[in-house]
Amino acid sequence: MSGSSSLIDSKTFQALSLCDGKTPIAFPLVPLSLIDHIKLLIEQGIVDVCNPGQTLVDEQRYRQTQSRFVDLVQWSITGKCNLRCRHCFMEAPNAKYGELSTKECLRIVDQLDEANVGRVSITGGEPFVRKDFLHIIDSLQAKEIILAQLYTNGVLLNDAMLTEFERRQSKPTLILSFDGIGTHDWVRGLSGTEKRVIDVITRAVEAGFQVSIETAVYKENLDRLMATYDLMQNLGVVAWKVSAMANAGAWRREGGHRDASQQALFDTYLELAAHHHRDGAPFELALGGLYYGPKGSSLWMSPFNKFSGQADAAKQTACQSCRLHPYIMADGRLLPCIPMTGSLVEQDMPRLTETTLSRALRGSAYFDRIDTRLDQVFANNRGCRSCAHRFKCGGGCRAAAMTAGTDYFGADPDACFSSATGMMKSSRAS
Repeated sequence: MSGSSSLIDSKTFQALSLCDGKTPIAFPLVPLSLIDHIKLLIEQGIVDVCNPGQTLVDEQRYRQTQSRFVDLVQWSITGKCNLRCRHCFMEAPNAKYGELSTKECLRIVDQLDEANVGRVSITGGEPFVRKDFLHIIDSLQAKEIILAQLYTNGVLLNDAMLTEFERRQSKPTLILSFDGIGTHDWVRGLSGTEKRVIDVITRAVEAGFQVSIETAVYKENLDRLMATYDLMQNLGVVAWKVSAMANAGAWRREGGHRDASQQALFDTYLELAAHHHRDGAPFELALGGLYYGPKGSSLWMSPFNKFSGQADAAKQTACQSCRLHPYIMADGRLLPCIPMTGSLVEQDMPRLTETTLSRALRGSAYFDRIDTRLDQVFANNRGCRSCAHRFKCGGGCRAAAMTAGTDYFGADPDACFSSATGMMKSSRAS
């Protein structure tokens, strides 16, 4: 079971509604078109024929929920961490957002179940600092909610924990941070973390886990990215995401003097992209908002080219990801996305200790944000309103716009740079 969701049309819904373990599909009142559709679902392995006396088990029964559809919920189970990362957007070393009690976390698990959420991505802080970590994981499993991803700095991830996952027949994608050869320790604030993380990646890959890496870029590690690329390839990771340090949280104290320039990032990204094609795309590669290349493919795309380019895009929502992947903060607030942590937006967000996930998804300050349409962005942003690229990039990322110092409706400067340099392409063969 993957926990993934599929949208279905009305005919498929009608056909599946008849697959209740009781209704014979050859019943005279069942239209032939539905019978043929059920047979197709049987061929596809979605439906099976019940043997005499066999009934549906609980997880097979239709269950309606008063909630919006979400594909995956990202959940920070703690705002605490064992490292002192210089760029921590949530200021985990000071535990700014704390963490909910075990009882409160289990209530959130119940809320996820009631909202028919099939998959979660666990993050922190550092999830492994919680002594009840496995208790929370077991509670998710009891509700048949799949742990799809686990974010960790890797320092506390050992062979015993990998064994615990295997014992539960759970193999989430492990998303680890690695901030460049020779620079990781400085970023993480603790000597020896680079060696430790490389060892953990090696052990996890050998144990059959998919490992994805995220790298935060600043001026001093920009020239290490090519060597880091080679390391990622040698380690056998499935994905590598590279993005610039965000002017948020602890990184604000650096005052911007360590930030890499947009042009320097652009040039390095082009070099990395060329190597990625040359090597046959050995892993999925995401380079800021400028480039995305799937594993094993000769095609690439610009993530900023999100819309059709036609005027009717103005009625679309500014960010589809926020609608499908909401974020539960360590203190229980529901945010549109992780990068909005620390922004003014979080002040109005609903708390799941005071309401339920289903209610918050349907109608709240959270819903108002995720339902923002492009025409609202343009109406509040003169620069985007007059830009020829507005129906392609939609003004970029709302969180990035706020991080850059503008408001929620402001322009994302990286999206502007992408359009100015001509990187805003939909796809291209190597």
